[in-house]
Amino acid sequence: MRIWNYCLLCVCLLFASELIAQKNYPKNYFRSPVDIPIRLAGNFGEIRSNHFHAGLDIKTNQVEGLNIYAAAEGYVSRIKISLYGYGKVLYITHPNGYTTAYAHLKSFNETIEDYVKNRQYQQQKYEIEIFPLANELKVEKGEVIALSGNTGGSGGPHLHFEIRETATQIPLNPLLFGFAIQDNIKPILKTMSLYPLNDTSIVNGNNEPLHLSLRGSNGNYTIPSPMNLRARGVIGVGLEAIDKLNGASNRCGVYSIKLTVDGKTHYRHEMEKIPFELSRYINTHVDYEQAKKNRRRVQRSFLQANNRLSIYTDMELSGKLFFSTFGHDLNYVVKDAYGNTSTVSASVSLDTISPTPNVMHQGELISCKQPYTFETDSATVHFKANTFYNDVYFTYQKESKKSPYLTDIHHFHNRYTPLHSRANFSISIEDVPTNLHPKLYAVSLTTKGKVLAPEGGTVSNGFIHFKSRSLGPYSVLADTAKPKITLVKTVQGTGSAGSLVIFKIADRESGIKSYKGYLNNQWILMEYDNKTREFWYELDPAHKKGEKQQLRIEIVDAVGNKAEYTTSINW
Repeated sequence: MRIWNYCLLCVCLLFASELIAQKNYPKNYFRSPVDIPIRLAGNFGEIRSNHFHAGLDIKTNQVEGLNIYAAAEGYVSRIKISLYGYGKVLYITHPNGYTTAYAHLKSFNETIEDYVKNRQYQQQKYEIEIFPLANELKVEKGEVIALSGNTGGSGGPHLHFEIRETATQIPLNPLLFGFAIQDNIKPILKTMSLYPLNDTSIVNGNNEPLHLSLRGSNGNYTIPSPMNLRARGVIGVGLEAIDKLNGASNRCGVYSIKLTVDGKTHYRHEMEKIPFELSRYINTHVDYEQAKKNRRRVQRSFLQANNRLSIYTDMELSGKLFFSTFGHDLNYVVKDAYGNTSTVSASVSLDTISPTPNVMHQGELISCKQPYTFETDSATVHFKANTFYNDVYFTYQKESKKSPYLTDIHHFHNRYTPLHSRANFSISIEDVPTNLHPKLYAVSLTTKGKVLAPEGGTVSNGFIHFKSRSLGPYSVLADTAKPKITLVKTVQGTGSAGSLVIFKIADRESGIKSYKGYLNNQWILMEYDNKTREFWYELDPAHKKGEKQQLRIEIVDAVGNKAEYTTSINW
């Protein structure tokens, strides 16, 4: 038993040394924001759609309503309620220069709840953002500040927890702050990819990327055997790696990836901090096309022209490899935040056959550093400089309209090329009856021609104009239907619990723009869950029982169609 305890101590010290190797973050300052063992559904730097995950997703046993505690003393410096993103979120500023964030909450404690509700009624808005003064909402370490929930863009009940630098609001990796989280699982390496980076570069005789499914376990991985890798020209390498923590099956992100070439560090990144304004550059850090087509989250070990991420610590030749006179030996070392390590190696020999360019590009080559406008009689798109991450051969195709679409279908390049900034699109509506113009909205389509998402838009000079961060097919629809409002149920409260009136609201076309409730023609605070489409009002206990009140609901969609629902309620 003594030997086992000694070995365990050595392992813990080894993990601690990995963390201490980073900046000296305070290890005992913050307590856990929950009073159950921390099990993670997601970690810092994990690959998400269009962003790196900025904190820890802490499991709440698949339920809402668990106590959430202030991680340290401080004051509530920001409160935000939104239908999307973080939902109901609190920010606490601490005297040591850090700020903690607690997101997807169900509700706040009574003091904070009253403070927020007062301002919601002042502004007559459910969605709100408040910046309390330092002396308004002070909290103590371990004070219950909220209940856990599932609000905003949450995919299930959990707490999203962040630690930020107060001065910059840059999120930091909370795993560097010494929370008691068990992790002795080594990263899992899934795919190694090799990319020819110009027309005269080849991998195994081909100008297309080569994706290799790796074999192995427990930290030791190999490429498929037998596999004779050959390359010539300018080559990039990438790796798909995930991490798991004890007690959870969720796919998390690794902390660092290092690539050595012929024994020398050629590339390294670490997930220590990621400014929010840089997070969308994830779309150049990963192989965007593979992520969209095959759900492979391959992280490139080389930089594209417009990659401005600050996570890279060691870089030679922007991570690119040159095969001109000899081959290279490659070795990846992948670590999680607790020092668990996995490796994979590969030898790539020089292909002695000189390739001849045989790549036929379609479209016009545009520089990612310059603005660009593509224009036809029926469609236009304008890109600002640095909208693309790399130079692109831009393509366009027009497909004749088909039901239910009111215009031709315009294929602006493809859905597998990411955009960093919104592009300005215009589509001709010359053949659309003018009486429908006020009800028009643009839609993005799937590759099979189904509606992917409403994009909105404004009509002028015979065109509908809209902005989007996605390429691919677009067309136009008209929304002439009012939103639907359905009374689901009235729940009579007992004891301290209030009574509820619950509605379901929906708009299957352009989408809901605004929602309001009135009791006896006075604005009331109604909550809305965009995921369930439920819209509810908790009856004010100040009203006398048996008193009949008129409740009126107004819902407006994105093109101005308005629906109303009026009912009388007793309680």
